[in-house]
Amino acid sequence: MFKKVSALLLTVVLTAMVIVTETPIKASSNMTIEATFTESATTKYWDKVERIRLHNSSIRQEIFIGDNEHKASNIVTQFGTAQPHSQLFLLHYAAHWDTGSKPYPVLLVHGAGSNGDYYADPRLDGSRDGLMQYLSHDGYQVFSITFAHPHGDNYVQREILDAAIDRIKEVTGASKVDLIAHSKGNMSARMYVSNVKKSYGTAYDQDVRRYIQLAAPNGGIDYAFRNTWAAWGIMANDAFGPVPFTSMLIYGLWHNTAYHSIYGEGDGGGAYTGQAQMLARWDSEYPLSVTEQDWYTAYHGGWGFFSYSKGIDYAISQGDYVISLLKQSPVDAGVELATLSGNKNTIEGIVLENDGPSDGILFVDSAMLTHDMTVGGATLLDKQTMDYNHIELTYEIPAMHWVRTQLER
Repeated sequence: MFKKVSALLLTVVLTAMVIVTETPIKASSNMTIEATFTESATTKYWDKVERIRLHNSSIRQEIFIGDNEHKASNIVTQFGTAQPHSQLFLLHYAAHWDTGSKPYPVLLVHGAGSNGDYYADPRLDGSRDGLMQYLSHDGYQVFSITFAHPHGDNYVQREILDAAIDRIKEVTGASKVDLIAHSKGNMSARMYVSNVKKSYGTAYDQDVRRYIQLAAPNGGIDYAFRNTWAAWGIMANDAFGPVPFTSMLIYGLWHNTAYHSIYGEGDGGGAYTGQAQMLARWDSEYPLSVTEQDWYTAYHGGWGFFSYSKGIDYAISQGDYVISLLKQSPVDAGVELATLSGNKNTIEGIVLENDGPSDGILFVDSAMLTHDMTVGGATLLDKQTMDYNHIELTYEIPAMHWVRTQLER
């Protein structure tokens, strides 16, 4: 959503040969393992990686633009392309996935603009271990997923998540898994355990024991529409992330920016479907900042001095009001929940979302909105706010310790 965070979410370059088995294997009636990667130069932090196809004809190829396609060379190698079909996903197996002592395997679900490697190298420079190492060393059978589209449709990714859980149950013999999701990854996870799905979707299979949220947009997010200067940073620096404008004045010239916008294919966009589904208005709780460029028209729609926006309400409607739907759809009563939010609004030394208490991207109040999840009988084990930003919640030691505590309760 801005250059610094984009840099954090880019990955490193593959430098060695690949060992891969590409004889398709039928994993179940609706899944095929298209390839298995075992060479460490490609799998990097993992024991092995599988490329799996979910056979669901209702899941179509999603729209990519150059700025939001996969950039990490090893991920591109594993998918076979930087713009994979949304029926595909990668399942990453951590060391000891088949010998861990804990009874329930753990599936890590990444956020927007990221991939499954994030949980092994959260700083993307090898300087910090992530939840994968932390939990694997403690005896957990750890898996991670990479979605085909880094900003893709959350209804689609819900189905992919269901398939990944089925595969994990198949290879471990477990009847249930524990889910840990970060940021946008909570959309597919929450939709799965709340049985929010399209007509082509599969019903929740009672196979999640615990669901742990990190920086979850439970009440939605309006960052792109209230922090408008970020849009100029995105367009000027070829960064990933949606902009709220279909036309922008950049370096003195008007540009058609619809392709990079949060709006749908019919408006010239369509590359950020999953982002539109996360939208919700927060302007009644936290007033808009008048120092943002074209602050009023960006949020409410219309022509500003430097841009044209269709407005947040229009984008929310294009996202099918998913946040409102989730608020009406409690988590299954058999699932135990825990929620962690951050209240440090600087990332890489830059102050970001400061219209209210936030982790730099997400308002604390949104992450802490848990009542709607538990009205159906789901148990809330714990919810806590720590002095970390949106990214640090996934790798700082106290945060990882909190995660382990929730798993071990």
